[in-house]
Amino acid sequence: MQHRAFAIVEKDEELLHTDDKSRFQEARFAQPLCTAIQLALVDYLRELGVVPSIVVGHSSGEIAAAYASGAISAATAIKIAYFRGLAMESAKENGAMAAVGLGRADVQQYLRNEVVLACENSPESVTISGDEQAVDDVMKDIQAQGEVFCRRLAVNVAYHSHHMAQ
Repeated sequence: MQHRAFAIVEKDEELLHTDDKSRFQEARFAQPLCTAIQLALVDYLRELGVVPSIVVGHSSGEIAAAYASGAISAATAIKIAYFRGLAMESAKENGAMAAVGLGRADVQQYLRNEVVLACENSPESVTISGDEQAVDDVMKDIQAQGEVFCRRLAVNVAYHSHHMAQ
């Protein structure tokens, strides 16, 4: 298996940044980074003899799924992820996402026009997405009800929301 090295950031410089200064939260860096990790996992599993008979991906995970199926090369996957990240950067104005420890039915009462259910991760875990202030308000409403896990995600784009229409 042949691998090629590439860099989109200077690693020494980036690894020394604090979370609030890290560019890994920016879509143009996060997208190819997450894809590279997923490709590495696919390759590692293949080396162990684990070969999928079917693949599925959600959101940017569709890129790694295409790689896992053999439809695209690793280099193509990284390029797609990079340019997808660049495209997402144009939609980053005042958007936010949050992980919430509630199921689809329970979170519905908190949603409003500016905040949507972005992903149903499990029966007791969802991701919400939308306007930054509205996401913050929904989080406060949820947290006011008691001990419910609720955390802003370290992203600068409100994926799977009306922000993607821009």
